[in-house]
Amino acid sequence: MNKKGFTLIELIITIGVMVLVGLVIVTNMTGLFSKNEDQDYENFRKKIENAACIYAEKDVWKENKNKCKNHTSGANCVITITTLIKAGLIEESLKDPNTGNYVKDNSKYDVTVSWASDGEKKCTLKE
Repeated sequence: MNKKGFTLIELIITIGVMVLVGLVIVTNMTGLFSKNEDQDYENFRKKIENAACIYAEKDVWKENKNKCKNHTSGANCVITITTLIKAGLIEESLKDPNTGNYVKDNSKYDVTVSWASDGEKKCTLKE
């Protein structure tokens, strides 16, 4: 007798292996996309913090810088995203990769500037 085709067991095993391989691929791709999104947000955050640190060294912010360094009462040690846009350090078209919203006129993206006792400046995006 000439048998053509697969037995039921062979088909079930083949489908099972294909499903297993598919699950492994989908799981790995999901993790890869998640890592890319995290890296995109990290780059976005660093761009804003670096712009604020550059602005904190400008002459226009010198008075605030001295107050913040000396921890003077009433010192305004926050640089707004609007200030960074007006100074030309951040583009209005910059978008938050997590939300897809433009950063302009949004206080969520204000940066706190502080100085350590050793004089090192630190700019931190408020979250």
